[in-house]
Amino acid sequence: MEEDLKKRTRHVIIAFSLVAAVFVFGVFGYMIIEKWDIVDALFMTAMTLSTVGYGLPKPLDYNGYLFTTILIVIGISTYLYAIGVVTSFLLDGDLRKYMRLRRMMKMIDKMEGHCIVMGGSEIGKYVIKQLAMRKHPLVFATPTPTRVDEVKAIIKDIVKEGDFLYVVGDAMDEQTLTKAGISKASTLVVTLSDDSLNVYVSLMARNMNKSLKIISEADNVTAIKRLRYAGVDNVLSATEIVGSRMASLVLNPALQSFMDIIHQSNNIHLKMEEILVNVRSNLVGKTLNDSNIRKETGLLIVAIQNGTDFKFNPDPSTVINAGDILVVIESDESQSKKLREMAEK
Repeated sequence: MEEDLKKRTRHVIIAFSLVAAVFVFGVFGYMIIEKWDIVDALFMTAMTLSTVGYGLPKPLDYNGYLFTTILIVIGISTYLYAIGVVTSFLLDGDLRKYMRLRRMMKMIDKMEGHCIVMGGSEIGKYVIKQLAMRKHPLVFATPTPTRVDEVKAIIKDIVKEGDFLYVVGDAMDEQTLTKAGISKASTLVVTLSDDSLNVYVSLMARNMNKSLKIISEADNVTAIKRLRYAGVDNVLSATEIVGSRMASLVLNPALQSFMDIIHQSNNIHLKMEEILVNVRSNLVGKTLNDSNIRKETGLLIVAIQNGTDFKFNPDPSTVINAGDILVVIESDESQSKKLREMAEK
C-alpha cells in the first residue's frame, strides 16, 4: 500500500516535471530559432501552451511556425497526461492517503520507548489489542497490507484510526524497522509465521539497537534455541504455553480461573503492574509496613524484583531499595498511578 502510494505520487511529480520541461523547451526553442530575447520567448511559450491566441509578439519565419506547431502538439499531449494523473490522484483519495502517511511517519519519528509489533499473526493481533487497551505506545510493522485492516477491525473500539501507527514493508528489509523507529524503541515483539524469519528479524534488530528488548514467538519448540542465539530476550512457544495451561486447568483449576480473571475479564478489572522505585523516592530505605503503600493505595504487592532476584509474597519487614520493581495487583488504574507518584519522589 505504501509503495503503491509512493509510485502514484512519483507519477504526479513526473507529470508536473514534464509540463515544466515542455515550457523550458519552448522558451529555448524560440530563443534559438527566432533569436528572440527571453521575455518574448517566455510570452510566446506561455501564450502557445495556454492556447490563448493573444497575438504574436514578433513575426515568425517558416522554422518558427513549424516549431510552434510541434510545441502545441507536445504541450496539449503533456497537459492531457498531467490532468489525467492529477485527477486520478485526487479522486482516488491518494492525496489524503499521502498526507495521512506523512503525518503518521512524523508521529513515529517523535516516538521514544515504544513497542514495535512485527508480523500480524493471530498472536500478534492479540498482543496489539492488549497493548492498545493499556494505551501503551506501539507501531505495527507487517509485510502484508491486508493485516493492517484486520488489526484496525480488532481495535476500532479502542484506538482511533488516526492514532493507529503502522508500517508496511518487507520484514527482511532494514528500512521497515527503521521507519518503525527501531533506534528509539524499547521493545520488539516478533510474531511472523516462519521461525526462520523470526530469527533473521531478531538478529537484524539486535544489530540496529543493542539495548532493545526482543520478544519472539516460536511456532516450533526446536526453534527456541536458535532464537536465543539470535539475541531474543524472551521466547514464547504457543505449544508449550497451551500445553502448560491445559495441565494447570487439570491440576490447579482455581488458580487458573483467577489468572484468567486478571488477564481476560472485562468486568472485573484486575491487572498486574510493575512499578520502578526511583533513587529519589521517599520509599527507599523503608520497609513495606512503614511505607504505608497498602493503606494509601490499596494495592497488593505480590513480588519485588531487584535485578535477577525475585521475592514473592514479601514480608512486611522487607526493605525497599532504589531500583526495585514492585509487582502489584490493582483493581483501578488510579491505584498504580498513585504508587508511581510515590515511587518517583
